[in-house]
Amino acid sequence: MRIPVRVEFFAGGLRPMLTVCIKSESPKIFGFVNSIIDTGSPTTILGWGDVQRMRISQLQMQKLIGAEREVNLGGANIKTRQLPEAELKIGEKIIKIPVQVPVKSLSGTPPPTILGIDFLIAGKFKFFFYPEKKESYLETED
Repeated sequence: MRIPVRVEFFAGGLRPMLTVCIKSESPKIFGFVNSIIDTGSPTTILGWGDVQRMRISQLQMQKLIGAEREVNLGGANIKTRQLPEAELKIGEKIIKIPVQVPVKSLSGTPPPTILGIDFLIAGKFKFFFYPEKKESYLETED
């Protein structure tokens, strides 16, 4: 199965962009996010703008697991905690992975939602990106 990925100009260059539905039962989170597929990122991180847009409250933030850890991402320093059982849905395919959620933006412009290598591995995806022709897709045998 092939899943089309948009190629859009973002932050000074062409990026592979994918809209995914993110869902979690505890804490209760649901929403659609535009994300960048980033093969240089080992983990998936929810963007600070998406956290604010989905109105994730401080009470919900307390249900995230692990200690706050500082992450330097795209020139911004953010503190994150983990959403352990997030469901990311693309079409009919559901991928369950832990997602880093920013709890505090420290400096710099916060990055958008990033789908990292963990997303590609969990979904058993092959990733094709041909920026010159603005062509990109994910491929899976499921």
